[in-house]
Amino acid sequence: MCSMRFCLLLFLVTLLLFAGNVIALRVQRPAFLASRKFDAYKLSVGPPNWSGRENKGEVLLVRGAELCADGAGSNKWKGAVVLALGHECDTVVQALTAQRGGAVGLLVSKSGGYAGSEGEVRIPVEVLKKEDYDAFAITINQGISIHVSIGNSLNVQRFAD
Repeated sequence: MCSMRFCLLLFLVTLLLFAGNVIALRVQRPAFLASRKFDAYKLSVGPPNWSGRENKGEVLLVRGAELCADGAGSNKWKGAVVLALGHECDTVVQALTAQRGGAVGLLVSKSGGYAGSEGEVRIPVEVLKKEDYDAFAITINQGISIHVSIGNSLNVQRFAD
C-alpha cells in the first residue's frame, strides 16, 4: 500500500504526462481533413494547451519572408491561423510577426530555434509533421479553405435538471 502523499504525487505525475501531450490542433472543416488525426506538437513559446483559450480561425498561407519582416500592427492576418511557408528566420520571430499582424495562431513544419528573439509570444505555435503540413498547403492551394482551432477550451457544458 502506498502512502497518501506518494499516491497523490504518482497521480499528479501521471496526469501531467497525459495532459501535457494532448494534441491541441483540431480541424473543423473541410471534412476530409477534420477526420484525419494530426500529430502536431506545441512549442514551448506561447500559451499552454490548457490555458482555457481555444483560438479559432481560417488557415492562411504566408511566405516565410513575410513572417521575417517587421509587419508591426498591420492586421493583415486578423483572426487567422497562419501557416508559414518556408523557414527563413527564427520561429519566435515568425510568431511575433504573425501576432503583430493579428493572427490567432501559427503553424510551422519545423522549429527554427529561438536565437536572439525578444518579446512575449501570446499566440499558440504548433509544429506539424511534414505530411500534415503538405496536406494543409495543397488543400489551400486548391482553393479550399481550412478552419481550425488550437488550444483546449476549459468551458464545461452543464445540462438543465
